[in-house]
Amino acid sequence: MDTTITALGNIVALFSAFPDQFDLVSRNPALVPAAFNEALRFWAPIHAWGRSVTEDVEIDGTLVPAGSQVAILFGAGNRDPRHYENPDAFLVERNPVDHLSFGYGPHGCAGQGLARLEAHAVIAALANHAQRLVAAEPVRVPSNITRSIDELEILKVVPA
Repeated sequence: MDTTITALGNIVALFSAFPDQFDLVSRNPALVPAAFNEALRFWAPIHAWGRSVTEDVEIDGTLVPAGSQVAILFGAGNRDPRHYENPDAFLVERNPVDHLSFGYGPHGCAGQGLARLEAHAVIAALANHAQRLVAAEPVRVPSNITRSIDELEILKVVPA
C-alpha cells in the first residue's frame, strides 16, 4: 500500500514537472500504462531492498560469498545507461515494461496488479479532467528506502 501511495504522489509531481509529457498522455489515453511504467522507472518508489546470499555467486568477476547481505538498488538499475537510452529523461512514450520497481520473478511484487489498476485509473482521470497540474516542489520523506512525498502542494489545476 505504501509503495502505491508513493507511486501515485510521484506521478502527480512528475506530471507537474513535465507538462509536455502530461500533454502526451492527455492527447493519447493509450499511453496511460506506459506513463505508469515510466514513472516507476524514473522515480522508483523503493530505492533499495536487502537480500541474503544463499550460495556463492560471481557477478562481473567479483565473488559474493554465501551468507553475505546485499542491497538491490532499484533506482540505480532503472537509470542504467547501458539499458535505457537517455535514462535521466522522463519520457512517457518509452514504456519500460522491464523496469525493476516491482522486482522480478519469484521476488516480484504480489500487489502489482492492484497497483497498476489504481494508478491507471488515477492517471486516466487526471488526463481526462485536467489540462495542466501545477505543484510546488515536493517535500520528500527522509528515507534511505523509499522515494516518498510527505507534502505536495497543488498550486493550480487547469481543467480540461
